[in-house]
Amino acid sequence: MSSNTGENRKPGTFRKGDPRINRKGRPKSFDALRALAQQIAHEEALAGGEPIIFNGKKATVTEMILRQWASSKNHQLQKAFIEIAFGKVPDALDVTSGGNPIQVIGLGIDTDKL
Repeated sequence: MSSNTGENRKPGTFRKGDPRINRKGRPKSFDALRALAQQIAHEEALAGGEPIIFNGKKATVTEMILRQWASSKNHQLQKAFIEIAFGKVPDALDVTSGGNPIQVIGLGIDTDKL
């Protein structure tokens, strides 16, 4: 049995009364932060204090970010853009066992008739 003195404790683990413990959960102001971020995202994008005009209309901050991601050389930004535009690519699901179909045995079903 280990003692409660902390001798055998892993580095970085919490101790009683540790100020790093977040006992209140997510900050209540996060919703306000999200609302502010969405408000900023809908604002007109500015360059030098003037609105950015793209294809004859004023661009938003979100539009300029997405255009920057689409033309970026950073593949992570390109992937993020594509996932926002078309949805996340589903993860591959392997339903074989070493390249062979999985056999289900013992269910009382005659698989030869299927």
